Amino acid sequence: MASLLDRFGRAWARWRCCPPPPKVTGVTAQAGGGSGEVVVTWDPLPASANVAFYRVYEKKLTGQYWHLAVVTTDALGLLAPNRLGVVDAADYWPWPTGGTTPGPRCFVVTAISTHGLEGPMSNETCGSPVGG
Repeated sequence: MASLLDRFGRAWARWRCCPPPPKVTGVTAQAGGGSGEVVVTWDPLPASANVAFYRVYEKKLTGQYWHLAVVTTDALGLLAPNRLGVVDAADYWPWPTGGTTPGPRCFVVTAISTHGLEGPMSNETCGSPVGG
């Protein structure tokens, strides 16, 4: 087993050589095509940030986020030109009798580097589905 000093030294070298990606910007959440959907999109970080993938989190309560999705750069432009994104549907489909759609949902996005380091959370953005 490595000593505490050895483990600290490796962690320091990893941090020094490879900082985490910067904060993701341009995050938006808008109504999707129906069925309680919200479309979350954001601007990709530059190649120099060495991003392996992005994580999307949905806010559940104050200070509590649910890991919703992993998005790679293969998804670039699928939902909006030159942007990355994901479509989130309500957690409780079908809706209870009465047909009311779910209310607004809030999201944050982070970038994960090719070295496995997660950058800071983006600004929180909220969106409501059609009729929500």
